[in-house]
Amino acid sequence: MSSAELPVTLTDKPKRWDFSRDAVTPGRLVAWGSELAVASALVAPLANIPWEAGAGAGVICTGAAVMYEKARGSWRRVTVARAASWLSMTGWLSYTLAEGPTLLKMAFGGAIWATGAAVNIGMDRWGEETRAAEKELDRRLEQGQQIKGAQDSWACLLDDVCGIEGAVADPIVDKWPSGAGETVKITLPAHMNIDALRGYEAALAGALHLPKGGGVSFNAGGPNVPRNVVFIAITRKNMMSGAIPYPKLTPTTINKPVGFGVIGNGDEAGLNLKDEGFIAIGAQGSGKTALMKTLGLGLVRCVDAIVIDLDTSAKMSAVFVNPYLRYGIGRPLIDWPATTADECRLVIQAAQAAIAARKTEYADLLEDEDVDNLPARPDIPAIHIRVDETKSMPDDVLQGIDFIIEEGRSVNVRVSNTGLRATREYITGTMDELTPGRIGLRTNNSSELQMLFPDAGAPDMAIFTDPGTVAYMSTTKGPFQPTPAKAYATMAEAFNEGSDDYARMQSLFMDAARELSPIRPDIDEVTARAMGLAWSQRWARIIPNLRGDAHGNVTPDRMHESVWELYSSWETPVSPALLLDPGEAPASGKSADIPRLTEALIDEDELERAAQQEAAIELAKSSPRPKSNDELALELFAAQGRPAKPSEIYPLMVRAGYDKSDRTFRDLCTKLGLQDKLVRGDDGTYAAPESGEVPHAAGRVPGPEDDADGRGDAPHG
Repeated sequence: MSSAELPVTLTDKPKRWDFSRDAVTPGRLVAWGSELAVASALVAPLANIPWEAGAGAGVICTGAAVMYEKARGSWRRVTVARAASWLSMTGWLSYTLAEGPTLLKMAFGGAIWATGAAVNIGMDRWGEETRAAEKELDRRLEQGQQIKGAQDSWACLLDDVCGIEGAVADPIVDKWPSGAGETVKITLPAHMNIDALRGYEAALAGALHLPKGGGVSFNAGGPNVPRNVVFIAITRKNMMSGAIPYPKLTPTTINKPVGFGVIGNGDEAGLNLKDEGFIAIGAQGSGKTALMKTLGLGLVRCVDAIVIDLDTSAKMSAVFVNPYLRYGIGRPLIDWPATTADECRLVIQAAQAAIAARKTEYADLLEDEDVDNLPARPDIPAIHIRVDETKSMPDDVLQGIDFIIEEGRSVNVRVSNTGLRATREYITGTMDELTPGRIGLRTNNSSELQMLFPDAGAPDMAIFTDPGTVAYMSTTKGPFQPTPAKAYATMAEAFNEGSDDYARMQSLFMDAARELSPIRPDIDEVTARAMGLAWSQRWARIIPNLRGDAHGNVTPDRMHESVWELYSSWETPVSPALLLDPGEAPASGKSADIPRLTEALIDEDELERAAQQEAAIELAKSSPRPKSNDELALELFAAQGRPAKPSEIYPLMVRAGYDKSDRTFRDLCTKLGLQDKLVRGDDGTYAAPESGEVPHAAGRVPGPEDDADGRGDAPHG
């Protein structure tokens, strides 16, 4: 029986159940003093007091006790118990005074007093329990009335707005920890299900007087929930206003949902991108590119996911690769940004080959581990392909994407798409039918969202009040209905200038390059071999597309010095036209990989130098008095233990807090060389003087230590 159905059994006349001494009142002090007087009366017979005096005192005290309990509203049983104890003591006292005291009479009087005291103490303890019981009953009665009123209100609301009679609200309301709203469980008549409520979100939000940015959404619950049970999520505050900064850049795994925002109850919004892709639809200016940056950060935080972008606008991938290309920090976080039509075709060709290879090469692994789908782990990373603006892709690329969606599921090759509209002109039938994840942003009319969420119903357009507001769902992993969420912001412009969040977002992707580059996985050998030169030479083809001019001409001023040196060391890659022609494509060639600094590739001396560099960087960060740029540069050059180029030291300077441009840093090295604080070599390297390297290099001012015979007295001539 629920608390709403408790029967009311109390009489109309209020009774006081509480006999406890909940406070030291004047009345209680008088009562305690009277009881003390009675206790002292036990020795009164020894004082030859007349029995009439004892009887009179007892009657007066009894009358006072009865009046006091009556004034407190005590029940009759309490008054009788108090009077009986007083009269018993009075009778004994009068008898003893009249007959004369004896030892037996004194013992009998002590027993009477002890019994009366026990009765009074017992009533006080019982009173404490009955007081608590009375409060609990009052609370339950009040709560039952409130719940009954709420249930009646919901039944009336659903009848008036949705035309549903007989709906019953659950008495337990799930209040969200964020304080933004609650979830109400509704049991519909047995012949109805959640479909009976579709389309009434806006009407119910209006009836509940919810603000813009708040709203109502429906959820059918999990597989064990009866079909006629619906959960109504009510957002009473506009949680979509303002910006939510991206959380910490902690490494994660693609085996967990990839978080991209926050829903109204404070939980993180996320999609399981290992097992499914998603479609994101929104009008121009709705924030699709910003959303893809946020989702991209979630993917590159995964230690077991390769991320490939088909991005002909070059906007979605730029923030992930520019920290390396422009500043030499870490390595590119996006593993393959394809920004031209031919490069997109190469991605499709390579992905198809990878799917075929993974299916055959890892067949024994699937059998040994008794699983249907290939596990995702650092040595066999999942591959997630993100397509920005699907309509901009050539038809053959779209056909290839459809193939990957159909065939790549079992070997962890997934595809996600974005588009301006949800029509077949923008999203193919295969994408629509086989992509469980859906993300809706602001559109110009609700029909677009209706096409994106055809079975679940379009979300209320009133929720899209601020940039970054989305509605998302997953037909396989949940939430199973469109759920409003606020995507994390990654750009500084979303916050007040000068705030901590503004400062953090200014360097967010630089910090991501520093912190996440070491945990980014390498592609497995099976997949790399299947992809061939399309994969191994990708950076030699991509860098001209990203940092060259309109014709792909590359100059060193468009990239960091270390990147230019690496790019210059690569052989000319095989052209996309040849790689796309099965008959002409070469079987082998020199790879163009961006190296990763790992302990397996470094000797002990190099490891020691790396440790010295880290120590110098941490010391500079923690120093109460910030080191000057000159001092920091000298320490880092000295930590190398050998001549080094500015391009090697500059990333270390940036990590320690140096924020000048790379050209300025080269000027700093030149200045230090002219001041004899660095030794400059003919090959453009510098070394700290104490390293003992390049003793007579150009640009160094000779010192006394250079004269083997010491300083002479003879004049120069």
